[in-house]
Amino acid sequence: MSIHTQRYKSDEEKIENNKEEKTAAQVHAFYFPLISRIVCGMGQLDREHWFRDGSTSSLATRKGSPFRRDDDYPECKRRGYSGTELPQDIWWHIHFLMTMRDAARAACVSRSFLCSWRCYPNLVFNTKIIGMSRDACFTQRVDDILKKHSGIGVKTFDLDFTYCCKQPKAYNYLHRWLQIAVTPGIEKLALVMPGNKDVSFLCPVLSDENGSSVRHLHLAHCAFRPTESLGCLRNLTVLHLNWVRMTGDELGCLLSSCVALERLELRSCHEITYLKIPSWLQRLSYLQVLNCDKLRLLRNEAPNIHSIHLKGRQVEVSLGEALRLKNLDMTGYRVLRYVREELPYSVPNLETISICSRSELVDTTMAFSPSSKFLHLKHVSICIIGTCDYFSLVSLLDAAPLLETFDLHLVTFRNSMGELLSEDPSQHLRRRVGYRHDKLERVKISRFYSSKSLVELTSHILENSASLECLRLDTTDGRGIKCSGERSNKCAHLDSPTEARKAVLVIREHIKRKVPSRVKLQVVEPCKRCYPVELY
Repeated sequence: MSIHTQRYKSDEEKIENNKEEKTAAQVHAFYFPLISRIVCGMGQLDREHWFRDGSTSSLATRKGSPFRRDDDYPECKRRGYSGTELPQDIWWHIHFLMTMRDAARAACVSRSFLCSWRCYPNLVFNTKIIGMSRDACFTQRVDDILKKHSGIGVKTFDLDFTYCCKQPKAYNYLHRWLQIAVTPGIEKLALVMPGNKDVSFLCPVLSDENGSSVRHLHLAHCAFRPTESLGCLRNLTVLHLNWVRMTGDELGCLLSSCVALERLELRSCHEITYLKIPSWLQRLSYLQVLNCDKLRLLRNEAPNIHSIHLKGRQVEVSLGEALRLKNLDMTGYRVLRYVREELPYSVPNLETISICSRSELVDTTMAFSPSSKFLHLKHVSICIIGTCDYFSLVSLLDAAPLLETFDLHLVTFRNSMGELLSEDPSQHLRRRVGYRHDKLERVKISRFYSSKSLVELTSHILENSASLECLRLDTTDGRGIKCSGERSNKCAHLDSPTEARKAVLVIREHIKRKVPSRVKLQVVEPCKRCYPVELY
C-alpha cells in the first residue's frame, strides 16, 4: 500500500481545512504510524511487493522513504496508539485514495479500515481487480463483497459482466447488485454486458434521486429503453453508449433531460436511424458517433460544440451554425465534396480537419469562392480511398491561409490508379500560380505513387510554400514497420512493390530537383532486403 509523498502533501492541505481543524503536525503524528502499522502487519513478502514502483527494499532500509515504523514515533508508542483519534471522515478520505484491492487488504489488518471498507466509494469489478476468470467464482466474489457493503457513500460502480456470459444464473444477481450500489450520491455508473446475450438495462434504478447525482453513464452490449421517468439525469455530463440497442426517439427522450451534458459518445448503436442534437444542450462540447450503420441523418443544433468525430457510411450531416467548432474528424463517402460545399459557411472557425473519404469523383474540383475561406485552419489530415484528381486539393490549400501542416494518406488499387506519369520528359504538368503559402511548414504524403496529379500537387507545394521546412514522401504503406535484420522477420506488406520502386524513381526525376535548400526532403523507400530491386 503505497501513498506518494506528493499526494500526501495535497491531502494534508485538505485535512487542515477539516471541520475538526486538525493541524499538519497532528496529521503527521497519526497518519504515517497508521500506514506503517498496516503494512507491517501484512508479512514480509506482501510488504516487499506492496509498493507500486516494484522495489523490494523494506520500509526500514528504503532510502528517503516517507514511511516510518511505529518505533520511529516514541510518542505514539508510549500512549499505545490505536488509530481511533482520527475523525471518521478522514478515515474515509484515506480509504478513498486507495485502489479497491489495497482498500480490501487494509481492511483485513485494521479494524478502523474494516469499518470504512463497508462504505468504500469506488466499486470496480473486473478480472484484473477480482483476480478470477471463472464465471462462477467471479460472480460469487462480487456478490460476497456487495452483501457486506452498506450501500452508503458509493461514488463509482463499474462492472464488467462479460465474464459471466456462460452462467445464466448470474443475471439473477444483477438487479440486486444495482439496487445496492446505485443509491443517492452515486456519480459514475459503468456496465458492460456480454455481447451474445439479450439483456436490458434496468432503467428504474436511475429513477428519482438515484439518478440525480449521476455524472458519468457508460453502457455496453445491452438494450436501453429510457422513458420520461429518467428525467432526473439533470447532472449527467458524460454519456457513452457502446453496442447499445435503442432508437433515435428513445435517445432523444433521454437527451431531453440531460441539460448538463458535455460529452456524447455513440458507438455501433445500430437501431439509430436519425439523430438530432438539440439546442438546449448548451454545455455539449464533444460529439462522437462511430459505426452506427443504420444512421442516415445527423442534425446538430448544439451551439457550443467544440469537437466532432463522425464515422459512418452514407450519413447526411447538418452541423448547423457551430461557430465554436474547432476540430472535425469525419469518415464517409465523398467527404471532400461536403468540405467544399458546406464547411466554410457553417463552421468557419475550424482549426483542425481530419477526414477519410471514399468514392470521390475523379474530376472533383475544389474551387472555393473568395468569401468561403478557412481563416483559422492550421492542420489538415486527409485519407483518400480510391482515386481522385489530387491536384484539385490545391484549392483547399489556398482556402486556408494559416495552414501549418498537411498530411495526405492514399489508399489505391491496382486497377484504379488513374493517370500515371509517363516517361516522356516533355509531358505537360499543370501549374497554378498567384498564391503563396506563407505558413505551411510540414507536408507528409503516405503511399506516394507515380500519379501525374500527385506529382503536380507536390510540385505546387514546393514552388509556392515560402515557409516549408520538411517534405516527407513515403512510398510504403506509412505504417513504418521495419524488419529487424533476421530472416524470420519482414517489413510491412506492400501491395505493389514494383509501383513503390517506380515512385522512388519519379521522386528523383521530377521532385528532388525542385526542393529548395532550406527544405528537408525525406523519402521512405521499400526495404532493399525484403524487396530487392532485382524482383521488379
